[in-house]
Amino acid sequence: MRELDKILNTNEKVFWEGAPSFWPFFLGRSLGVTIFGIFWMGFLMIPIVASLASGSPFAFFIFLTPHFWIGLFMLFGPSIYSALVFKHTYYAITDKRVIIQKGWIGRDFEIADFDQITNTEVNVGLFDKLFGNGNTGSILISTAGSFTQTKRGPVSKPYVISNVFNPYEVFKFLKQVSHDVKTDIEYPNQLRPSENPGYQSDYDPNKK
Repeated sequence: MRELDKILNTNEKVFWEGAPSFWPFFLGRSLGVTIFGIFWMGFLMIPIVASLASGSPFAFFIFLTPHFWIGLFMLFGPSIYSALVFKHTYYAITDKRVIIQKGWIGRDFEIADFDQITNTEVNVGLFDKLFGNGNTGSILISTAGSFTQTKRGPVSKPYVISNVFNPYEVFKFLKQVSHDVKTDIEYPNQLRPSENPGYQSDYDPNKK
């Protein structure tokens, strides 16, 4: 569900927008924990089945333990959460920034201004290959402030445009727009010469 208009500035132009592909997005976020939950509940079912077979009331006490509810949460929680988050996940590239819309209760937005972007990567994962026909992937955007503090020190936490169609084309377009906007910021049009022979000069690393 697109709700970008809540934060778009006046006259801000949206050059690209899109949403993630459902199955790569859904499975990439929930499958690992769900599989662990299946094993967790499988171990719990052994004493439950044994108790029920012997007529012991012990099986009913297991349903009251935290272990049972933790297993139940791992089994269904990530899937439900991923489905709810997917409904409200949306991305946009404008003439000023990258916008990532998300959240399942209220609407949250992450912003990466072009002049703060330090690195971008494109990643096509296993679920993109299996369920996106190799035509979906994610774009990771690092900025000067996209770090989270851990016990081992600051760790990069990039912004992610997850599981979108044609990721390589979106990646190239983002690089192009980012470069153009940065150039305009650092070298405004009014100061730019009509010709710049140095910019298009050939680079030969072997030339001495």
